[in-house]
Amino acid sequence: MNQDKKKKFNLGKVLLVIVIILIVLLAGLFIFHKIKHAADMKFLAEQGYYNPVSVGDYSMNVMKFGNENGKGDIVVLSGMGAGMAVEMRPSLKELEDGYQFIYVGRRGWDASDDTKETRSVEAIVEECRSAVKAAGIEEPYILMAHSMGGTYASYWVSKYPEEIKAFINIDGTYVEPMTEEEMNRKAGSTLLYKVGVNLGLGDILLPVLLRNDSGLSKDEWRIYCVLQQVSISSDAVEMEGAEINRNRNTTWNALTETDVPKLYISARHGDLSDSESEEANKKELLPYLNKMGNYQIDYLPGSHFIYKTEPEEFRNYVRNYLDSVE
Repeated sequence: MNQDKKKKFNLGKVLLVIVIILIVLLAGLFIFHKIKHAADMKFLAEQGYYNPVSVGDYSMNVMKFGNENGKGDIVVLSGMGAGMAVEMRPSLKELEDGYQFIYVGRRGWDASDDTKETRSVEAIVEECRSAVKAAGIEEPYILMAHSMGGTYASYWVSKYPEEIKAFINIDGTYVEPMTEEEMNRKAGSTLLYKVGVNLGLGDILLPVLLRNDSGLSKDEWRIYCVLQQVSISSDAVEMEGAEINRNRNTTWNALTETDVPKLYISARHGDLSDSESEEANKKELLPYLNKMGNYQIDYLPGSHFIYKTEPEEFRNYVRNYLDSVE
């Protein structure tokens, strides 16, 4: 065998060994992921963060905390992010003696069943309403929503005002008419995230890449990472992202003035001494709220995630509003 053939043969053997090692590692990682996932879901259930309810031929995760015989039920919708229940609870725990908080995981989010169906605002609201009913929550209840969840809740209030006692919108995404070009914009693909998580890479990378900026305990952090992991690998999350602008437009067209009392907590544009914030309030927020009617605005300047950056102030705003609608 000449030198060139010998080198190619040796290189081939090395590459083959590398491929075999990679296959063994990935297989081991996949098996570890499946075992860990089962343990994680059991842990979530034990901690109250996995309570699937049957909604037709699929299930949705409805997490309930607080006093079921208290002053009322508060149904909470998250924005385009997983794990909000575990992040928001520390700021609202003082209120759990008087109220029951019901955190609804949309399909594909927070351990709810995935779907490849179009994620229209109509479908999302109907699914959430069905999940709340399946969980045994009686109307009227208080709706609380953050970010994009505020869009879905706004549609809910306009379509079914008789079900809602009051609506607390936490720095919700502004609803406004969109052009066809804006509505057709597509979100980036999450294929690599899906592949990585399903192979088990998320078990290793997510706790490192994510930031525990809410001061969560060890158990809470584990819950948060698991809820993130089961969400970013879903089809529904990617499809919902692609429908954001279309859903904002649909909701704008559906908005109807109702007597349901509404609170909007303005955080990102809460500083009215700032010209940009003042302009955003005038051109985007006020037309949105005027269309729904019977609202008040509380300005609490800060992060979009105001419930974790300013927890005490946020809790006081919520408490005072709840007292006012008793």
